[in-house]
Amino acid sequence: MRKFNSHSIPIRLNLLFAIVILLFMTIIGRLLYMQVLNKDFYEAKLASASQTRVTTSSARGQIYDAAGKPLVENTVKQVVSFTRNNKMTAAELKETAKKLLTYVNVTSPNLTDRQIADYYLADQDVYKKTVESLPSDKRLDSDGNRLSEATLYNNAVESIDASQLNYTDDQKKEIYLFSQLNAVENFATGTISTDALDDTQVALVASASKELPGISISTSWDRKVLDTSLSSIVGSVSSEKSGLPAEEVDAYLKKGYSLNDRVGTSYLEKQYEDVLQGKRSVKEIHLDKHGNMESVENVEEGSKGNNIKLTVDLAFQNGVDDLLKSYFNSELGNGGAKYSEGVYAVALNPKTGAVLAMSGVKHDVESGKLSSDSLGTVTNVFVPGSVVKAATLSSGWENGVLSGNQTLTDQPIVFQGSAPINSWYTLSYGSFPITAVEALEYSSNTYMVQTALGIMGQTYKPNMMVATGQLETAMGKLRSTFGEYGLGASTGIDLPDESTGFIPKEFDLANYLNNAFGQFDNYTPMQLAQYVATIANNGVRLAPHIVEGVYGNNDQGGLGSLVQETATKEMNKVNISEADMAILQQGFYQVSHGTSALTTGRAFSNGAAVSISGKTGTAESYVNGGQKANNTNAVAYAPTENPQIAVAVVFPHNTNLTNGVGPSIARDIINLYNKHHPMN
Repeated sequence: MRKFNSHSIPIRLNLLFAIVILLFMTIIGRLLYMQVLNKDFYEAKLASASQTRVTTSSARGQIYDAAGKPLVENTVKQVVSFTRNNKMTAAELKETAKKLLTYVNVTSPNLTDRQIADYYLADQDVYKKTVESLPSDKRLDSDGNRLSEATLYNNAVESIDASQLNYTDDQKKEIYLFSQLNAVENFATGTISTDALDDTQVALVASASKELPGISISTSWDRKVLDTSLSSIVGSVSSEKSGLPAEEVDAYLKKGYSLNDRVGTSYLEKQYEDVLQGKRSVKEIHLDKHGNMESVENVEEGSKGNNIKLTVDLAFQNGVDDLLKSYFNSELGNGGAKYSEGVYAVALNPKTGAVLAMSGVKHDVESGKLSSDSLGTVTNVFVPGSVVKAATLSSGWENGVLSGNQTLTDQPIVFQGSAPINSWYTLSYGSFPITAVEALEYSSNTYMVQTALGIMGQTYKPNMMVATGQLETAMGKLRSTFGEYGLGASTGIDLPDESTGFIPKEFDLANYLNNAFGQFDNYTPMQLAQYVATIANNGVRLAPHIVEGVYGNNDQGGLGSLVQETATKEMNKVNISEADMAILQQGFYQVSHGTSALTTGRAFSNGAAVSISGKTGTAESYVNGGQKANNTNAVAYAPTENPQIAVAVVFPHNTNLTNGVGPSIARDIINLYNKHHPMN
């Protein structure tokens, strides 16, 4: 039998005491660390656990034309708003909706089955019975454990046939209000959609705050796009119900937006969202130790967003619209425009890239209706015709095919097994030598075809067989030069979703040669305007911009002082010499001022208030099952010696083949601009 040693007890007690003392020292050390050494960190964590921040959007900035005339406006209105307490139950929301309906009107709401089901299940007894009646596999997992509450709720919703509930019209109105209340997140504030409130309703709702928890009256706004010729480029703004676009939710949330914030969804509204969006108000909600809302503190006051002012003066824009309509109606009168989809024109400042006008008249071929379509200048594409021949010459110089104002023989181009390619005058005048300047003045197709052959590494000989091994490479070179002018490339305009043209990947030799004189690839009117502006600007391509600057708000909430001016943005410089660029400019001058019987653009000068340089273009096409038509196009700039405006005009599918209306329209646009802004 083991003998008990009484001396071991003090040793064990001492060890126990030592452990207790060590634990107390550890606790004291930890408290010292938390309350003294790292006090700020833990106070911040405590604060973040007992408070939350809620942001609310403010009124959106406005959009003005160059003269300060509004293109959109915010219509202010009084609305019902709801701030949700984190402790509010579905049953309480249901009761609030019922009471609210006694103060406001709701007309014929459109309800979804899910909204009806949510309302039905807001009653806890109903929800409990619905869950209990579900099949076992809808309540329990494979181990017999109860499914999560979220899964149970969804299963309960799916089990309900909304069409069998037979709610009355008044109950449907309650459901409509309840669904909106229920959609507001904890601590957030949302606008509740009702019929427009009159003064009496506003007063009654405001005075009923005790029986309508979370309900108040606030100020909201509707975005109204004014009916102008620029309305199609203004774009649109999402509703509070639709909120952030689904495909961009994450990006907006990272910027501090809320899910129900209204944002620009297209064109100027979207492009300048960061500017137009108002400064959000920020409220800090403090919670007690039980998680209940204790107090609300205003941290930051919201403010209306900044405004943008455009480079386009509506007076000039409307004048261009009227010109286009007049010419188009004239062509409709003689039957030439019956199958045309409309007429478009763009005017740029070639020295800054500022858009002076982007005008379109859209023609519904079926109904004959005409409508404004400024957006079509950046989204619609057309075959350009001979207006692009300066770009073809540039490609010849860039690729070592042409040298300066080189002379080539204008002659029928005949390949083995194919029909001749002629200039418009070849059959009447025969073959003769012309320079690059004359090739532009006379609009020679055969000069361009010979240049294109040279880019392929071949020199034209009558009845030659063309080797196509370098076809794809040659088209790439030609298109690369065209891109330096903005043809087939992004113009850099400050609008989203512009077209970069229709540039087919599949092509043959005929397509390539036709492209050299503008009969294959398709471009927008804006691209053609940038092209001619680049020539006017000595080969420097500038990005078009339609916004002149960002402006603040004055005391009345209108257009205030300049905050930031839009800077001129250089895209690139065309890779030809100054001497070669001067040849192009001389050619454009001769198109308008030449005295030869073959000069193609005298219409530019006839009646012109200033000296105009330009290029005509006629792209052949067919309409109505084979009827021949032309795209009657023109590009021009003025004054010749000090260009202040560059213009592109596109008039597609005109069956009146003898009417070169494009240069006349361009001339009249330049004359109109000279009336508004006299040019030297």
